[in-house]
Amino acid sequence: MILIVVDSLERYYFAARLVHAVRGEYDFLFLTSEPVAHLRLKCAGYRSYYIRKARNRSLEMDETSTEYPYDRSIEVLNGQVSRERARVESSAVVRRVSSLLTRFSVTQCFMWNGQQLVCRAASHACLIHGVPRRFLEISNLPGKLFVDSSGVNALSSICRNPAVIDRLSLPDEETHRRWLMHYESAKSRPLPQARTSLKRKVVSGVNYVLKFASSGVGRKRLATVRARNGGRRPVDIKNYVASELSTQRYVFLPLQVSGDTQIKLHSEIDNLGAIRHALEFAATQDAALLVKLHPAENDESAISAIEAMRDRCQFTLVSSPTTDLIKHAQAVVTINSTVGLEGLLYGKRVISLGRCFYKNFDRTRLLKYIHSFLIDGVDYFSSDGIAPEAARKVFSIEH
Repeated sequence: MILIVVDSLERYYFAARLVHAVRGEYDFLFLTSEPVAHLRLKCAGYRSYYIRKARNRSLEMDETSTEYPYDRSIEVLNGQVSRERARVESSAVVRRVSSLLTRFSVTQCFMWNGQQLVCRAASHACLIHGVPRRFLEISNLPGKLFVDSSGVNALSSICRNPAVIDRLSLPDEETHRRWLMHYESAKSRPLPQARTSLKRKVVSGVNYVLKFASSGVGRKRLATVRARNGGRRPVDIKNYVASELSTQRYVFLPLQVSGDTQIKLHSEIDNLGAIRHALEFAATQDAALLVKLHPAENDESAISAIEAMRDRCQFTLVSSPTTDLIKHAQAVVTINSTVGLEGLLYGKRVISLGRCFYKNFDRTRLLKYIHSFLIDGVDYFSSDGIAPEAARKVFSIEH
């Protein structure tokens, strides 16, 4: 039996597509902190369990798990959940997962990223019970999904031991050339993370109310819930076309979402620190610095701080397509964004300021990662069905 942890409606939409493709081949069990997801899963005939806080306050206090750093959950680090509530709710998740693992014969547990409050607690319970974990993450490469048994990003097996990649098969150049053409076409379209339909926003609002009424876990403070995926765009932002970029000598710095796990957990440097480092590096290259905000950045204070720094320092905020910015750059500076990986695609010098899995990649490892490590045929943001053969690869993965 496969246990799938669903800690947001976005994860539910993806998980529903994934399991539907192979529903008759595997036995699935769902654990979720989202009441709407729970109701929909039950209506679809799946076994689903909803996580609530314990009604008995003494039970919460007596069984609270302190064996792992629940206060390192991304919601706590971003001020969306208090440390005390994280402690209580993590305990509820650990108890619920432990009861399911005792009751059912679970062979694997799948979850997204693994650094959110619910998933960190579920992961801890699986570790106690010896149940293999599988962590999923977007690859930011079109139609490809990251799956690993150790974690994602800097916690992944390929970050700890890049030699894992070396055992994989190397694609031929024609296969890679065709994929690169598809990649460039996909990258010319708006970033999926920066848009969400009105219908889904309404469903999210209903879900929030139901979670509050039912004492569900993982509810973020209302003041921190964003109605939009992206924030306002700064004034005087430049949109250079490729021909204009080709005449400039510049270093490119793609910023990341300020509250993302990549910055909060896998780097000592934030976006402002990255700008300072990039400015110093650009000066050594006799180059200008072009900086691009992440399209999904929605922290107004973070955007204002970047604007203020631009007004004090010599760099330019741009909105040009990322692929064009990479192609014509002298070098790419990044904290640990996938844009650094994309820089390697074009043979650019990449300076990584944070912890990232591709730091020791050469071209051979890069091609093996893209074509042999990642699961092909799975688009996280799509609403289309997932092919059964692609779903099977996700659930049969061993690395």
